[in-house]
Amino acid sequence: MLRSDPPHPAPLPPRAGGGRVAARQHGRAARLNDKIVPTDIAARLATAVQWPGALDVEDRSWRLVARTPDFDAWLIAWPTGGKVELHDHGAASGALSVISGTLVEAVPRRDETGRLSLVHNELRAGTTLGFGTGHVHDVTNEAGELALSLHVYSPALTTMTFFDLEGDHLVAKGLRWAYDGSEEHDPALDLTSWAGAGAAGW
Repeated sequence: MLRSDPPHPAPLPPRAGGGRVAARQHGRAARLNDKIVPTDIAARLATAVQWPGALDVEDRSWRLVARTPDFDAWLIAWPTGGKVELHDHGAASGALSVISGTLVEAVPRRDETGRLSLVHNELRAGTTLGFGTGHVHDVTNEAGELALSLHVYSPALTTMTFFDLEGDHLVAKGLRWAYDGSEEHDPALDLTSWAGAGAAGW
């Protein structure tokens, strides 16, 4: 999978207002107007997947648990202090279900004065969050116990752009690219031409 941290994949975020998402039990793959709904898939899979060795990980680690033509799904184990830096998910929409423990998501938001800062959301076990393309966040385990989460991406996650928050702008600092879940970093794919430009819309 994609690496960040310097090496690890991306996890996912919430829709406005956060909150729990009830799993729908109809259909083969949860769809809305013939479109994959990652939150429904994540909420269902989170109750079924297991990772017996997750408690033994020392660094943020992940494993692929499902891949279809429409989506992929990853379990991510987060030891205390495990973190992924500010990033997006390329062309993918997605969802994050916290299976155990607590994670903290930081999302860049502009206040009424136009100032850009990070807003923190605590994600407790049992919460499923969804996000669309263009969503930027970081995720951290700040608690004293390991956290386990499930991440669903549709289409499958192939790129992540990483960002720095500089003043009131998000500045792209690099791109990670993966094929079929394998990790690759090609310096030619780094966003050097974006340096100092900030992300569109920010």
